[in-house]
Amino acid sequence: MSKKKNLLVVIVNYGYDQLSYLNDMIIALRKFKKYNVKIVVNSNIPLDIDGIDKLNLFEELESFGFEDLLFKLKISKKWSGRLYDFNFLPMTCRKTIIDEMDYHDYFIYSENDHLWLEHHVDKFIEYEKILPENRIAGLIQYEFNNSGRYYPGYHSYFDWEYDSVEIHNNKVFAHFNNVHQACFLISSKQLKKISKKHDFTNFMSIKKKYSIKCKVNTDIYEDCGLKKLICVSDFEENIIHHIPNLYIDGLGSRKNLKSSTDQRMKNALKKILTKVL
Repeated sequence: MSKKKNLLVVIVNYGYDQLSYLNDMIIALRKFKKYNVKIVVNSNIPLDIDGIDKLNLFEELESFGFEDLLFKLKISKKWSGRLYDFNFLPMTCRKTIIDEMDYHDYFIYSENDHLWLEHHVDKFIEYEKILPENRIAGLIQYEFNNSGRYYPGYHSYFDWEYDSVEIHNNKVFAHFNNVHQACFLISSKQLKKISKKHDFTNFMSIKKKYSIKCKVNTDIYEDCGLKKLICVSDFEENIIHHIPNLYIDGLGSRKNLKSSTDQRMKNALKKILTKVL
């Protein structure tokens, strides 16, 4: 029997609003059978949730973070590394990953409302074996209600790049140009390769396409020489549930981004698969 792989999961939590989703995540992660899973949560509040192996508490600092302001103004790409602004709280997770880089085979970073399932990791490992080294497998977020699925990232000018289709080991892959998925999964090999070129604990560019919070995961897919591909052949296993389902009806501060319907996605997938027939 092969030895279980070690999987580090680092989750960011801000405030009390989404603790039920965080709890759902941890319950799902604790059901993994093929991996030794360590769960770390970086939070600004104490947590009393079963299943967390380590809790890192961060308090917002008083005074003025000049480096943070420069980053926001697109003058500098360096973050101070201190929390004068909780928009930077997710970035602390990348430091946590680096601190444990030598002890795990795979690493997940995630916001506290995405339902990671064991097959996400299984498939990632499968794809890493067949994809070129300058490619990385990714996921697409979805929500659902009685009317069907909704894909929050499929809006505005974001779309599949239909000329990006690649076939590896008889599986069809393509690039979806909204690389944000509020999380990432990378291997130890990929992490070490990235760390030789970049300071993984800091932002890798000053591009403003994505917000500071989003850049914690989009950096991986935009600035590390790794093109994010989605396996269209196994599409059902490469989508991840955004548990709150807030974008469908535009609840809270979320906006219904329109045009993100299940039928639009089905039409796109059919178009991609038709190109390789």
